[in-house]
Amino acid sequence: MKFLRLAVACLFVSGHLLAQSGFVYRPQAHSHNDYEQARPFEAAWDLGFGSIEADVYLQEGELMVAHDRKDIRPERTFRSLYLTPLLRHIADNKGFPYPKKKELQLMIDLKDAAALPILEKQLLEHAKELRHVHVVVSGAMPAPADFGKYDPIISFDGRITTTYPAEARKRVPLVSASFTEFGKYWPGKEALSPEIRQKLVDFVREAHARGQKTRVWGTPNTDLGYRTLREIGLDYIGSDELPKLAAILP
Repeated sequence: MKFLRLAVACLFVSGHLLAQSGFVYRPQAHSHNDYEQARPFEAAWDLGFGSIEADVYLQEGELMVAHDRKDIRPERTFRSLYLTPLLRHIADNKGFPYPKKKELQLMIDLKDAAALPILEKQLLEHAKELRHVHVVVSGAMPAPADFGKYDPIISFDGRITTTYPAEARKRVPLVSASFTEFGKYWPGKEALSPEIRQKLVDFVREAHARGQKTRVWGTPNTDLGYRTLREIGLDYIGSDELPKLAAILP
């Protein structure tokens, strides 16, 4: 028990020292399936990731974090794993999720459409504190025509295959796509084909012309993969291997 308390204290001190001195903000870094990390939220936060993602289910009125429903555990709630530590960091950093007034995108991949009103309620309880956090809902999203029914504290993750009415598009700051929408799976060990690379460049250019950021999922966890996507100009580069991506985005 004493060892456990000491370990927790060391983690707290290291995080505090990081915030005070060695902090590096990596706005392009996206922690994919973050809840599968040994230290959900905190591992990505320590590395200054600009975007953190969690899958969320609704179970008995509570938002639960898990990849599959069978993996749900009582203690793994959205509030305990994400909202509470985020609010703590915001308090430590004078209203911002990171030191140096840096902001954060928190992506919530909803597995149940019924979870959205519960998420909205939890976020609105802390609306003032979360003003520098960009919450983007993905997954089981409402129809674009219904985006306006939800508080602006929530934005939505766009799709390249969906046409958004002008009003709905205002609520879509990000457009995401599967890598396979541009070509066959790429393991990231050899150079990306010129054809697929150009399709990705066009995707980024067109989104930026609309004032939207970009993300592609299903990309490789390799140094070449990360470097290539950075060169292409993707706004968010996803990874399951956080230190590996952080080394590419110093």
